[in-house]
Amino acid sequence: MPSTRDRQRDRLKGLLVFRAVLVTLFLGSAVALDVRTFASVSEPRNLTLLGLIVGTYALTIAHGLALRQRLKPQTLAWAQILGDLGVTTILALVSGGFDSLFLFFFHLTIINAAIVLGRAGGLVASGLTVLSLSYLALVSAGILPHPILSEPPALQAWRTIAYEVVVNSVGGIMIAVLAGHLAERLGEATEALQRRDIDLQELRALNEHILSSLSSGLLTVDGRGNVIFMNRAAEEITSWTSKHVLGRALSELFPNLADAALGPHFGKDPRLESTFTRPDGSQVHLGFSVSPLRNSESVEVGRIIIFQDLSDIRKLEEQMKRSERLAAVGQLSAAIAHEIRNPLASISGSVEMLHADEAIDDENRLLMDIVLREVDRLNGLITDFLAYCQPRPLRAERRDLRELLEELLHLYRSQAERDRIHLDVDLIPQSEPVEAMVDAEALRQILWNLLINAGDAVRSRAPEDRQVRVELNATTLGQQPAWVIAIEDSGAGVASDLRDRIFEPFFTTKDHGTGLGLATNFRLAESHGGRISVEAPLHLKGARFELVIPAATDSPPESNPRLPSPEAVEEAS
Repeated sequence: MPSTRDRQRDRLKGLLVFRAVLVTLFLGSAVALDVRTFASVSEPRNLTLLGLIVGTYALTIAHGLALRQRLKPQTLAWAQILGDLGVTTILALVSGGFDSLFLFFFHLTIINAAIVLGRAGGLVASGLTVLSLSYLALVSAGILPHPILSEPPALQAWRTIAYEVVVNSVGGIMIAVLAGHLAERLGEATEALQRRDIDLQELRALNEHILSSLSSGLLTVDGRGNVIFMNRAAEEITSWTSKHVLGRALSELFPNLADAALGPHFGKDPRLESTFTRPDGSQVHLGFSVSPLRNSESVEVGRIIIFQDLSDIRKLEEQMKRSERLAAVGQLSAAIAHEIRNPLASISGSVEMLHADEAIDDENRLLMDIVLREVDRLNGLITDFLAYCQPRPLRAERRDLRELLEELLHLYRSQAERDRIHLDVDLIPQSEPVEAMVDAEALRQILWNLLINAGDAVRSRAPEDRQVRVELNATTLGQQPAWVIAIEDSGAGVASDLRDRIFEPFFTTKDHGTGLGLATNFRLAESHGGRISVEAPLHLKGARFELVIPAATDSPPESNPRLPSPEAVEEAS
């Protein structure tokens, strides 16, 4: 809030402007109307008028410069008031005494003093006015000689002079009291308004800070359905900026939100969900609620829409459902696998005994070889599946993920060169530690399976289009720091309707394989407290698999999860 000095300085500036206008208006018009002023400049009266005009302008300029020098405003105010009283006294002396047109300048000076210096300043100015009027009375009565004119105006009667002195003095004192009172009230009102303005600014700033600090997106629309406010969280969730959104129709920017907020079914569902497509084409799952926006008179003037990005929550829900489904399938399949292995052993033993009989002809021996080969294949499949269903204890240790990944990529490069695959690697710089608590053998199995799948996906492409990209970046898992390893290829990608099934056991899009590779990867990632998912490609046009592993912390792990046995498992796309 401005201080008393600042207010005095502002009022002094106004007083300077007022004086300049007054001098120009009255003294300038008086000189202009009396053309003899310029014809006889040597006359004391005319010379005095012109000197007052020039002097007043000079003093105004001098006071303005003094204000810029940050001098004490109270000292400057008294200098201006005393100067104005002196100028007014001289004007009255040369323009007819108590008959002067400029006599009311005394009262204007008292008002100015009260405004700038308060009631005390107005009373002091009125007292000085009484002294000036007394001096003017002595000159008008001929008791004192006229200080300027050689031929003073006609003398006036003492009764008339006394009347003028008393009326103007009493009027000046009353004006000082009244103007001082009004100036004090004006100052109090100004301070109250300034305090209210400051309170309003602080309240507005607090309101803006609260809205900008909300983790939920907030939109407000007016009665016509146009967006009138958008907070920072809404910008981050939707990737729209307030500058781009404000004033535009909600139905144009957020059609799904508009149907719920402005449609005929408003208010029936307290909580709604919808998908939203960002400007870059990515989609987010939004949960939102709509409330009426009311003014101070409780009249509805629009809508308030509060929404959150539920994409991560939906992914977690899908992973939980998938984990439950895989657990049920695993338990059932493990029991079935045990039951199948016993008959397979009997079949294999019996056929081997028949195969040893020398009386068997070549055709039957060939058929027995086929049976034995298929029995071995089925037995290998059961072995792999039991390894998936029967986890082993996690041998976790603090390892540098960059180092593990570089070792694996060194092995994979020879295969990539053989298949004429361009390998693009983008890892975190060496200066940053990339540590996590992992089972190195299991992690190598996950990454190797993903690299083999990526290579299989691009092998059908032309050599110049065979690309595999490997990334290592920082991210978060829930609220905790984590690392994400992404493997992206330029193959055909994964159809959207297959993404929910791709991690299920025995599901594969290949012509060969068991369909256990990605299912095993999923269990391995879960055992590390992380996740694996298939995402929309960012750099290439194929599939993008992301493995998220929690970053290493100083606290020891709370449990000892179990991992599937990292034996060789056939990979599945």
